[in-house]
Amino acid sequence: MEIVSNEFLILEEENGSVFATVTKKGFPLLMINQLLSGFPRVNLNKFMVLKEAIETASGEKVEVGLVKAEVECILSKDLMTAKIRLNCLQEDLAGNNDKYVSNILDLLHYHNVREGIKVQILHSGLEAGKEIIIATGTEPINGEDAAVIYFKRSDRKPKIMEDGKANYYEMNFIDEVKKGDWLGEKIPPKDGKPGKTVTGDFILPKPGKNKKLFYDHKTIGEYEEDGKTVLRALIDGVVEFQSGKIVVGDHLVIDGDVGIETGNVDFIGSITVKGTVMDGFTVTATKDISIMSELGISGINRLESKTGDIFIKGGIFGKGQSIVTAARNIYLKHANECTLEAGENIHIGFYSLGSVLRAKNIIADGTKGKLIGGVIEARSKVTAGIIGNKMERKTVIQVAGFNREKLKAELDEMLMEYKQKVMEVEKLKRKLEVYDSFIGQLNSSQNQQFEETRDYFDALMHSIFTFEEKRKSIMEMLETKGEGEVFIGQIAFPDTQLEIKHLRKKLNSATKGTFYAENNNLHYE
Repeated sequence: MEIVSNEFLILEEENGSVFATVTKKGFPLLMINQLLSGFPRVNLNKFMVLKEAIETASGEKVEVGLVKAEVECILSKDLMTAKIRLNCLQEDLAGNNDKYVSNILDLLHYHNVREGIKVQILHSGLEAGKEIIIATGTEPINGEDAAVIYFKRSDRKPKIMEDGKANYYEMNFIDEVKKGDWLGEKIPPKDGKPGKTVTGDFILPKPGKNKKLFYDHKTIGEYEEDGKTVLRALIDGVVEFQSGKIVVGDHLVIDGDVGIETGNVDFIGSITVKGTVMDGFTVTATKDISIMSELGISGINRLESKTGDIFIKGGIFGKGQSIVTAARNIYLKHANECTLEAGENIHIGFYSLGSVLRAKNIIADGTKGKLIGGVIEARSKVTAGIIGNKMERKTVIQVAGFNREKLKAELDEMLMEYKQKVMEVEKLKRKLEVYDSFIGQLNSSQNQQFEETRDYFDALMHSIFTFEEKRKSIMEMLETKGEGEVFIGQIAFPDTQLEIKHLRKKLNSATKGTFYAENNNLHYE
């Protein structure tokens, strides 16, 4: 059947193929599209053969293309999309819309497309010569991962409270729990919802991932409640996080005072004294110590936390003999003629008078906090609202300072090792989750491997926890201005002496602002 002809060539169709017979040279090849503009079903897919035929004009009949179907259906590889293409003119479609809709439905049926058919397109969205999405499958909804939440410990951020009559130095220091109290929970993973291809085949969703609860099995129990796994305290104590696990730590609560009735107190765990500590007595703990009396303590011998923090709500009158030491931080309302030594920071709400303070950072409230007299030694930074007093009591502030580049290099090296350990921990987590899923079905050899893996995991988590604590400490130092800083929020009185990295400055007049050491010079701003 002839499709089109002119003085140069004839295009005709036979059994679905298109043939060309060129009898005269000179036909412009670029005119072929214009020649076939009224024949959208013709697809000349053997262009080089047509080009040669036009150039030679040998009169030989050659195959140059094919006749496309009036309606085509194209399925994506994943069978999630079906497209149609109408190989006709728009005016043909407008005049025979019902016929084309019928042909489309027949073709979709032939290709087994029965899901997600866009009926509205069949009614009013058909266009000639364009690929149209006529059906879409339903994507599977993957299962939700297990959700794990733990008891949130209170932030150790002291606040100065005023009620018009008295000033209080408040903070949530120790999180006490009783046996049976909630400490965390896991909502199990969900299965998800299957999807469907356009041909009606189901697509299975990815199940949600399970997660492991990390807790101390000696002090915390695991219970199934209302479809959740709930953690509850097995003993009274304080909430702690050790090496990535939640733990209920031993906690000694003394309802009254430490004195003749109790004697000196030495405890493995945390101590809360709801009263005060009497003159000449000592309190020692491996972890945190909290003295809750608003009257503070006076003339004690010693307070010592070997690994934790110390909070003295009412402050301390040391009478020149009291010593308070903490591996980490000390928080107190005021310090009067005592010695405070902290591995990290000393936080003072109102004042320090004639005391010895030694820590990485010494932080008195930037508005009301006063540092008057005594020995004040920091490794990184000293902050206070007021330094010295109107009587011009000699106050010496010493900041040892640090080498910023060396500290950065140490941090970079530490972070590399830290990342490697974290990657190893993630692998071990997955391994432990597999073991957990087969718990009770393991033989003796597998049980031994499980125990060894768990022990190694615990050791690695302890190492990571140590890294994290050190990282935070270094980052805090790097936030210091220069390589050692003294910040004066309100006023430093005359006869205040500053020493930062062996650079000395004696203040001869009232001063406010920041002093810091950088490039072997003392700067002020």
